[in-house]
Order: sequence, then structure tokens, then C-alpha cells
Amino acid sequence: MKKRIEIKLTVAAAPQRLFRALTTTQELTRWFCQHAEVSLEERRYDFWGQFTPEVPEQDHGHHSLFALEADRRLTFSWHLYEAKTIVDIRLAVQEESTLVTLVHERVPAPEPGETNLADFWALSLENLRSWVERGVVGPRCDFSAVPHGDVRASIDIAAPQEVVYDALVRPDELERYLATRAAVELRPGGLYSFGWKEGGPVKILELVPNERLSYSWIYKDQPETVVTWTLKGSGGRTRLTLVHSGFADRKSRNYKAGWLKFLAYLKNLVEVGSHWQRPVVLVTDC
Repeated sequence: MKKRIEIKLTVAAAPQRLFRALTTTQELTRWFCQHAEVSLEERRYDFWGQFTPEVPEQDHGHHSLFALEADRRLTFSWHLYEAKTIVDIRLAVQEESTLVTLVHERVPAPEPGETNLADFWALSLENLRSWVERGVVGPRCDFSAVPHGDVRASIDIAAPQEVVYDALVRPDELERYLATRAAVELRPGGLYSFGWKEGGPVKILELVPNERLSYSWIYKDQPETVVTWTLKGSGGRTRLTLVHSGFADRKSRNYKAGWLKFLAYLKNLVEVGSHWQRPVVLVTDC
């Protein structure tokens, strides 16, 4: 079954600035891919390397431009997971900002262990926004890594530990970047839930205020695993580390891009403040 991914987010920049970030080789490699070669005149939009799903070599990183409207639209082909898919990106002025709408059509449903392309695109667009607005780039998913065992990721956040910790334990903060309907009983053994229909966190296993949070995790019919957050502060900044463990030798790549997406969301939520808004992500059958 094929999927249609649609993502919308608002960026505090002019369409011209975003179009440049989307269509120049140097800028694409700062927020999106490891390698790129773009020629608008030749209608070629190539990207490849470790930050691209399937880790294509240059010969398999070619993408043809189907539609191109300066500062307004970019549409290209992408042969992905043995399917011919189409990516359409549109830029629309919205007061003093730009509404970015990405639609990825004909996307194959991910197999077990494969990356959810909606997570990949949400992470990429969040990095686009932070790069254009602030010259800051969050984590990128390394698809060349072996997709087995624990998921580990770290990020540096320009905020004190207690501020980052609040974003992990306060329901109102969780609902801004991650949860649907959060519930938190802040004690070992207490309820910890994102309100997701298909599962997620269950209960708190370990709690050290401003330093460590660990909770059990059950998603769909998968065996129980454990998510642990560790915070280390220095000079008003925080190194936040996530470890999602308990996979043994089972594939865990399908979690990696999702967790990196939420790390990027959390970083920008804390650093930008009340102006930051979570992207709208919609995945439907087609």
C-alpha cells in the first residue's frame, strides 16, 4: 500500500530565503544531506550519502525536477524503496512568515526496521526551519548505521537543565512537541503517557529531578522496552542524551528518525520559546 505524506510548518523567513536553502548545493548539505549537486538550468536535483534513506551512492542519487517556480515551488522525482515517488514543496507568504507545505506521493509503507519517511521529512523540515531562522542545525539521521540494538542520540540545548527537564515532565510542555494528551505522575511507578492510541510510555521507572528520567515503553504488539533521558548541564547549556533500550538484536531503525525528530523539536521549543509551533504531519493511504 502506498502512502501520501503531507507536512506543513511556518518559517519566520521570506520565501526567497527558503528557496535558496532548498536549491543551492552548499545550503542543502548544511541541513538536509551529506552530498548534493543542483542545477536548476539542467533541471537536476541530486542528493545522496549517509543522511539519505537507503544511503545511495552518487550514481543512485539523481532526481529530476518536474516543476520549478522561483521562490514558490519545487517538485522532483525520487526512486525510493523500489518505488517511483514524487516530492512537491510549496512556499506561500503568510504575513511576515512563509508557510512551507511538503507533499510526498506514492511512498511505500515502511517494512519492519525501515525508517518512517514522515519522521525523516519532519526532522528535515525542522532542521530547514532552524537553519534558515537561526543558523542552527539539529541532529540528522545517519542511515549508514547498523539498525540493531539500542537507539542512542544526544543533542546540545542552549538552556539550563531545569528548563529542559520541565519539557520532559510537564504535560503542557510535552503536548507542545510530542504528546497528544500527556499524563504524568511524577514519581517512580507513576503513570507516564503521551496519550498515543497505539502505545508508547507506560510508567516511570527511575526519576532524578533535572538529571534523569526513565520509563517503560510498549508500542503495538512489540515487547516492552525502556526509554531513558539523561541531562548534564554546563555553563547554562544542557547535553540531553536519549537511550531506547531492550531491542536485543531486533531492528530498531524505525525508531531512530522518530526520536531524532522529537529531539530537534525539543531543542527548538526550548531555545525559541512560545513562538515555536510543531509541524502538522498527515499520512494517508493513496
